[in-house]
Amino acid sequence: MFSQISSAYRTENPDQGKSPAELTGVLAEVNGFDLSYLLENSRGELVPGQLTLLLSPLFVSLIFTLVPAGFLGYHLYNQGFIKQLTTLNLPLGEVISTISQGLLIFGGIMLLVSAYGLYFFITTTLDFLTRTVNVLEGVGVGKVTTSTDNDGSKSTKLYYVIAGQRFKVTRKAFEVFEWGRKYRVYFTPRRKVLVNIEVLD
Repeated sequence: MFSQISSAYRTENPDQGKSPAELTGVLAEVNGFDLSYLLENSRGELVPGQLTLLLSPLFVSLIFTLVPAGFLGYHLYNQGFIKQLTTLNLPLGEVISTISQGLLIFGGIMLLVSAYGLYFFITTTLDFLTRTVNVLEGVGVGKVTTSTDNDGSKSTKLYYVIAGQRFKVTRKAFEVFEWGRKYRVYFTPRRKVLVNIEVLD
């Protein structure tokens, strides 16, 4: 079982005190944003040059869709259940009744993970096709979420939180972020992928 610990904290920031324009440039650089697209983004448009920012979420969601489904299919095939359905034409209910409880639980988990991945694959694809962005303004803070599993290993996720909306970022991007300043952010409407940012004050 995972224990979830959510906290927010400040880090030493060498860019503290920069002007809005200077900090905007720093944030754009560390996040891989292109400030020349701000005009189009302010009109709610996602330009072709920003589509690469969706490739990683698209790839990850595709992995979460295909790998669990493929892994489950492999186990069902090896144990002969696929053959019973396709070759012997046995009723689905009869085949399911012969599957062990452990495999049923495992299969249910794999299907849930695959469905989760499929949902995010579809939402990311829609963002990719519709090419629109949402715009939001507000004071920014940082957020850190740490997960610990049973074997003691930890994973940490870092976020910008602006006007209640959070955006996952890298550690380098998190470290240059200044808390308490006002930001304007541009992000895809469904997957909430951050594609540009401006410091307003």
